[in-house]
Amino acid sequence: MMRFTMTQKVLNLMVDVADSKKEDALISEKLQRLSTEIQALKADNQKQREEISNLNQKIGELQTSQMEGKTRLLSHLEDYQTFSLTVNETSQSIQENQSAGYLKLMDVRNKSGMLINNLKDDVNGLEKEFTDFKKDLLQLQAKQSDGDNAVNETLADIWQNLIAYDNQLRDKIIRLPPEIPGNYAFYSELSTAMSNGYVVFNNCKTNEGSAYDEMTGIFTCKYSGTYAFSWTIATSGHRYTEAELLVNDEVIGSSGTDSRPSRDTADSSTGFVACNLGVGDKVRIRVDGTADGNYSTFSGWRLPDGNSSLYARAMSQLNQPSTAFRGYPFQSVINNGNHYDSYKGIYTCPEDGLYAFTFTVEASNGRALHVYLYRSGRSLSPFSVYPFAASGDYVDTSSTLQIYSLSKGDKISVYGDGVTKLLHSTFSVWRIGNTSSDTPAFMGYTSYSTSSKPLIYNREVLDNSNSFNNTHFLAPKDGVYLFFWNMMAYKRRLESFLQVNDQTVGRTIGDGRTAFFDNSSNLVIVRLHKNDNVKVMHDGEADDNQTMISGYFLFPLFSGEFL
Repeated sequence: MMRFTMTQKVLNLMVDVADSKKEDALISEKLQRLSTEIQALKADNQKQREEISNLNQKIGELQTSQMEGKTRLLSHLEDYQTFSLTVNETSQSIQENQSAGYLKLMDVRNKSGMLINNLKDDVNGLEKEFTDFKKDLLQLQAKQSDGDNAVNETLADIWQNLIAYDNQLRDKIIRLPPEIPGNYAFYSELSTAMSNGYVVFNNCKTNEGSAYDEMTGIFTCKYSGTYAFSWTIATSGHRYTEAELLVNDEVIGSSGTDSRPSRDTADSSTGFVACNLGVGDKVRIRVDGTADGNYSTFSGWRLPDGNSSLYARAMSQLNQPSTAFRGYPFQSVINNGNHYDSYKGIYTCPEDGLYAFTFTVEASNGRALHVYLYRSGRSLSPFSVYPFAASGDYVDTSSTLQIYSLSKGDKISVYGDGVTKLLHSTFSVWRIGNTSSDTPAFMGYTSYSTSSKPLIYNREVLDNSNSFNNTHFLAPKDGVYLFFWNMMAYKRRLESFLQVNDQTVGRTIGDGRTAFFDNSSNLVIVRLHKNDNVKVMHDGEADDNQTMISGYFLFPLFSGEFL
């Protein structure tokens, strides 16, 4: 029995050994297959490393191409800066010899335009190329991590896309209207009353650069840059008229004129806008109501390149500032140079120089408020803007254009003692230039009521060329000049006339018999020759402090230009 048991155990052991050999054979076979798969994975890994290396090399080539493009752009910028010096030197030569210099100026402007266009081509192309490059780079990096085999095809697609973008840009640039560098300014009156629609100011008195069309009432930009516009709308017959300034049919600014109070016979209001325009942009005025002839005007002028400018508008009712170190927080529409803090309502002067400030304030429902320019918590302007609305559902608007010589870092705000209405209340700033007699500028006001003719401005605030003498401004040199004046009527109808050599070039109309006080203003742009006499005449008595005048030299006359 024991022998049988031992034999059985030996047989079982032999069976186990046989099974073990089979399992060893299976394991050996599996190990062999695993080794083969590992070798295949190593080969694939090597291939992916090679593809990633090629991808990194091509990305490096794209980055090198981008750096070369930036180098070309910097080279163009250096060329442009060098050319700008040439333009400045040429301009000085022109002033010394206008007739000979004019032809040279035209040549320089043509070359400058070509250089600017080339620079714009490179800038636009590089910006587009860089945007697309970043997008494609992100796609390539994602494909790199996934070991995508379509990298080479994607790089080829990028190159084809860049070529297509370049061709599209060139086609668009060819179709763009050309820049026509030059000095641009216009001033036009409305001859007869018109109602409800686009206003055609058909009596054009100044049109430097011929960009305003008195047949359509449209100003068409020929030279891109920042432009300022002013319009005055007068209305009578107990009517209310809303006016809007449109850029390519988009409302940028508006004003309201109210002659509805029972004893008033006429009223006027002036609005201001500063905005950035491109070649081909169109600017015009539209009214809902009636604009009276003679007193209603439209003007615009191009601001100097490289100077800070601002246009801000009250998009909601503005309450009295909480402290004299803050201003009304007008919402910024344009802020060239980023020197305006719309939260605090403060504009900080970026450099020394002459600055122009315009602000329009509207009051309603029997309210009246004094509004001043403040500098660092103290009044800068010795006179206020003073809208005074009649009781009831009536409004009154008051505007000003003030000029000051300021220093870098000066903080300027519009501060008042009451609530201003939305939309029609605005604030604009632009730097005119350096404080020197090369840019004649002046400002004066009356400190007492006066019926003198011509009007006496007994307080002088600014006169950097000694050209302003209480009753008149005597042009110190040939050029195109801007004049703004405001008249305050007290319990009377008051009409005024801005005259050049005794010829009327602009008018204001106001009536303060219902609300007691009423402001009326206007702006004129006119060509003057040396010693031309500018003064203000009127038909009654002008009240004190708000009755003021300001003006400055825009640019020189060039013989034969824009005649």
